[in-house]
Amino acid sequence: MADVLVVGSYNAGFTIYAPHLPRRGETVGDARFDWGPGGKGANQAIALRRLGIDTCLVTKLGEDVFGDHGRDVLLAEGLPAWGILRAKEPTGVAFILVEADGENSIVVAPGANLALGLDDVMALGDEAGVSRFVLLQLECRTELAVDVGRWARSGGRRVVLDPAPARALPPEALAYFDIITPNETELALLSRALGGPDGGTVEAQAAALLEKGAHDIVVTLGQRGALWASAAGFQSFEAYPADVRDTTGAGDAFSAALVAALARGASLPDAIDLGCRAGAYCVSHDGVIDGLATWSALAGMKKGPAQ
Repeated sequence: MADVLVVGSYNAGFTIYAPHLPRRGETVGDARFDWGPGGKGANQAIALRRLGIDTCLVTKLGEDVFGDHGRDVLLAEGLPAWGILRAKEPTGVAFILVEADGENSIVVAPGANLALGLDDVMALGDEAGVSRFVLLQLECRTELAVDVGRWARSGGRRVVLDPAPARALPPEALAYFDIITPNETELALLSRALGGPDGGTVEAQAAALLEKGAHDIVVTLGQRGALWASAAGFQSFEAYPADVRDTTGAGDAFSAALVAALARGASLPDAIDLGCRAGAYCVSHDGVIDGLATWSALAGMKKGPAQ
């Protein structure tokens, strides 16, 4: 039984670090390659475990070498075996291109992630049902997040949605999530899809989602920090300094740290601050897994010049 239930994706991640992203038809040399575990669900679950939170990941892996490797990694991080399910589809894979300034482009072939459904979660019974928090993303089917969000809220759990990658949600789904943590691109898509401003300020777009039934929205703004939008108004949070190496996974680190703080009894403002720390720590490292911090690492971070 876990304090936090993460339901979402596992992908084997293949990363190429290049001087710049190739244009169509261009070959870019002088690159280096790395591969390892990834997927937004797995990233967030591992981040929560490293922050000392009792966490379960419910995910699906293929019966292939990438699935075998993924299972070994997840078990080594302390995630329980009962949530690591297998499917006949191949394990999901992600191909990530990172250029010199740390910005990235990602292509995902979801594979077994698309086979994950609410029935898989409910079949786990009390193992999954007694968690206090549920953390979701949109890297599996959108219906998965909506269905699990509805189920979790009806059982009194606190539900957090990281709406990435950017996808539209049905209007009624906004009420299923206590907290939504989009970046600016994801916020704009959600606002536009639900009839809100097509452009304009972050505040206007967040306000449109609140009017449609969202509860709390925490918008990640990269090096500008974060913005909390609620019925009480708006509150800005300063970013922590970072020498940016790779922005992959920053949103995962942020959302996981936010939930970790809430699970420890922190207020939402304090949880957002910890999320900002975790995001800055993540982008200061190559790859996602090396950028998922412990409590002690985040506690030592200070605002000021890049360290």
